[in-house]
Amino acid sequence: MNALPFPDAFSPRPGQPAPILAGFECGRLHWNGHDLLQSTGHLPQAAMAHHYDVARQQGAAGARDGLSWRHDIAARVNAVPQGFPVIWDLVHFDAPPRPAQHALACCRALPPGAWAIAVNEPSVGRRVSGMMPGRATDMALRMMAAAACLPGGPRFATCDPFHHLHPAVFRATDRLVASGHVRMVGVNYYPHHAIEPLHRVLRAVADRYRLPVMITETGWHQGLRRAHRRFPHIRDRWDWLAHVQAEIALSGVPVAGLCWYPWLDMPAWDDPAQGRWPCGWPGRQA
Repeated sequence: MNALPFPDAFSPRPGQPAPILAGFECGRLHWNGHDLLQSTGHLPQAAMAHHYDVARQQGAAGARDGLSWRHDIAARVNAVPQGFPVIWDLVHFDAPPRPAQHALACCRALPPGAWAIAVNEPSVGRRVSGMMPGRATDMALRMMAAAACLPGGPRFATCDPFHHLHPAVFRATDRLVASGHVRMVGVNYYPHHAIEPLHRVLRAVADRYRLPVMITETGWHQGLRRAHRRFPHIRDRWDWLAHVQAEIALSGVPVAGLCWYPWLDMPAWDDPAQGRWPCGWPGRQA
């Protein structure tokens, strides 16, 4: 079992670069049953340990991963290298039939003081997640409340897209933070959806919630026209990483981590046999 997943050294520190986290796809797509844990081999009995070893070699200071109700929860937790910090999604685009019971099962498998995200991107809606935003947010609230009943339960973060600053984008996170269970706010920010500059997004989120902020997802999909149109000066994934780091510095927000998502080039959602999208870590992935 791992030690506390986020030691003091990983806490936000003004003036210091945000540590890199390796983000592993862990969802199951509701419209076709594509299980990304299976198609990427990110399972304890497959390549999960190797993926973590490579991430550490490439300089990742932690990871973001998931505990699907369809897989062995304890085995996934125990497959992580000793002392390597992970923030765990309890639901990632695949709602369990009994959310509160799933949350309790995850809590019992995690070490004291672990970090978790109850529901990944609750505001994305039915087309992607299979759930309306209200239902996804309600589920997250129930899961966090259930976890709070256990001693030594995880610390919770949120995780939602913030590509502009229209009041609607704050709706789900407002409800989650208001519950009192949230200790950190996650910002997902991708170039192909970006409208507002990242430094303004980070500043607005930090000022609104007065909680630590993490970039829970960002990355560059090479060749994606919308991304290249929005950021014509970005040539490749290394450029995007440098851009994000510069935006963090410009914001003045002490960001707790920068999660490159996904770490592995992603199998095509609708047909994994077609190959992988060029969006993973720009260095060695596996």
